[in-house]
Amino acid sequence: MNCLELNDLINSFEGTSTFQSKAEGYEFDLFSDEWVLGYKKTLYLGWMHTLDSKVFLDLRLAIAHVAKHYAYTSLSGYVSILKTLCQYIEPATFEAWWLTQTDYKRNIRDALYAFCQRSHEYRSPILTPLYNLVKEENLGRSNFHKGILDEKIGAYSEIERDNLLEALRIETLHALDNEFITTHPFTRLRNVLACQLMVAIVRRPTQLVQLKWCDLLRVGQAFTSHKEHNRDWQPLTQHHFSDVEQLHLRTFKGKDGGFRRNAESRSHRLDPNLSELLLQYYQAYETYLCVCLSKCDIALSESDVKALMQRLPLLPDQSLFSAKFESKESLFRSVSDTSAAFHLSSVNLISCIYYLFKQKLDIKSDRIAHQPLVFKNNRWRHTQLTLAAWMGLSPAQVAAITGVTVQSIQSYLDLKAPERVKIDQAFAGNSVIQRFDSFSSKELQQHPDFVIKSPFDEEMGHKLKPANCASCQSKGAAPMGCYPCDNFRPLETANHQPYLDKAERKLAINSQSAHPATAKRLQTIITYIRVTIALCEERKNLKVGAQI
Repeated sequence: MNCLELNDLINSFEGTSTFQSKAEGYEFDLFSDEWVLGYKKTLYLGWMHTLDSKVFLDLRLAIAHVAKHYAYTSLSGYVSILKTLCQYIEPATFEAWWLTQTDYKRNIRDALYAFCQRSHEYRSPILTPLYNLVKEENLGRSNFHKGILDEKIGAYSEIERDNLLEALRIETLHALDNEFITTHPFTRLRNVLACQLMVAIVRRPTQLVQLKWCDLLRVGQAFTSHKEHNRDWQPLTQHHFSDVEQLHLRTFKGKDGGFRRNAESRSHRLDPNLSELLLQYYQAYETYLCVCLSKCDIALSESDVKALMQRLPLLPDQSLFSAKFESKESLFRSVSDTSAAFHLSSVNLISCIYYLFKQKLDIKSDRIAHQPLVFKNNRWRHTQLTLAAWMGLSPAQVAAITGVTVQSIQSYLDLKAPERVKIDQAFAGNSVIQRFDSFSSKELQQHPDFVIKSPFDEEMGHKLKPANCASCQSKGAAPMGCYPCDNFRPLETANHQPYLDKAERKLAINSQSAHPATAKRLQTIITYIRVTIALCEERKNLKVGAQI
């Protein structure tokens, strides 16, 4: 399409080329190559100029009319598929290409449905014949049960879950052990806190990035309307905080297309440890922000900081700290209780979490070898819902965990106990073998702080990193609770049998009356102690054989 054809199209739509995005307050021009559909959400359509004028106009209108029906992430995905479809825009060519596709067929048909059926105001005459060719084809039903328990996209196994939580605990300790005067230490702590929130409240990234500091209150304080300024909000300062106090958090629904538009009916009560972590994060946030503002020659009083912080995002984009504000007034004009300014995007949050687990943390899976385990929102939701269903919670209780309807969690309720992910004893064996072989026990024995002893002062093993044990939350006391941990190195000459007997006795007592999670934890401990005893005996026999 040449410039003259484009100008003719623009003139023919004069005064009628403006369309509305799904996000409130955002409009775009049909013939612009950059459609701003939300805060930091731009759809780039410059590639369409290679199409002829008829196809160009039809596809632009198709996209524009569904922009108010789909969130940016969904729409950009459909447009990406549309870009591929433009190579096969003729029905005969498309039909031949369709026959070569397998798993991609469902995505293609969903995109065609969006552009041909979703809007009642406009249905693409070019894409509709393509949709008619495939709309009746039976693509089969996906096995949702299999997806829930899939080793790559489904619920985490118990071992995977424990390894993720332990790695996150240790990374949290390391992230807190910094001075927060530069970008890297702060963003590290921000990403860890996002993971901790996702673990605790089981909400999607698109919901987490909507949070502001005014969404945190101490338990006992009631939330006012999220559309009004809360004059009674108090910053999270040490002076007001005690060991027994807890925070509760207000969250917003994520799939209604609005930013902070629809608050959930119930807040989330956070445990004391997470409340304490949020306190420390708040102080780091405030410190780093004041350092950055001082570079712009902006000094804030205590009341100014309070007024500013409650308007700021809980998970900020780095642009907040690099922005060059001209004055204190321009700073306050840039944020409000409802604005999306300086909020991290959900896409960027997902990327940050992926980088943390894929590149920095080396977490092992019991089901997939030679690949670091990554913490993903959907997998964590699968994990929590399947565990809740297995524990026998009511449908309403299971649905409340993720804030969805009872109908949405029916597939989890249909899961039977045998379908639950089981402990792979082979993994336990391999894990313990690696602990014997990867580090010298003689080196560890030279440092008394590394020793783990029984109540009778008998050495049972050693800590690889004693600092990691300081905040351990294992449900079994040392040394019994240490056996499944990667930080524990069992002593080959120690008598581990009494702890196997003790764990089996506790399991027998707790199997009928205790919480199911307690029984499962004891089963894991027993598995690891049995493997440890077997390997100790094997290594002793090898040494005896070598001496004969």
